[in-house]
Amino acid sequence: MLTDLELANINVEAIIPHSEGMCLLEKVTSFTPQKITCQTQTHLSENNPLKIGRSLSNMHLIEYGAQAVAVHGGLIERLSSPELKPQLGYIALLKSIKWGVFNSRTSFLEVKADLITANDISKLYEFYITDAEQQSVCSGRVMIVFP
Repeated sequence: MLTDLELANINVEAIIPHSEGMCLLEKVTSFTPQKITCQTQTHLSENNPLKIGRSLSNMHLIEYGAQAVAVHGGLIERLSSPELKPQLGYIALLKSIKWGVFNSRTSFLEVKADLITANDISKLYEFYITDAEQQSVCSGRVMIVFP
């Protein structure tokens, strides 16, 4: 478990292999070895690299869920070996994706990821994304594999 102060001082971009605007999550609000909760307002940014025209597609929400998985894995690695660089993983499987109504003007998104199973070559997570009104906008399962 991390304290509130430790959570507030997490530099998300330093934990995952996403940089230069592609890091979509801004802060970690809770963390355990099995779960993570993050928040962000990057969906509101004009410079969001996923935007087509002026808005995000619902499909882009999957990347938010996958990045919560990356942050969770990065924190686990960092807690065990602080000198490790973020491990590069690839989305291998998306399953049971459910879409809610996504209001792209909601004041923030909350992104949760729960670890289901992990081994040396892959991790399976369930993710949930809600808006500022606590309405579900996207959920599903994602499997990450490591080269």
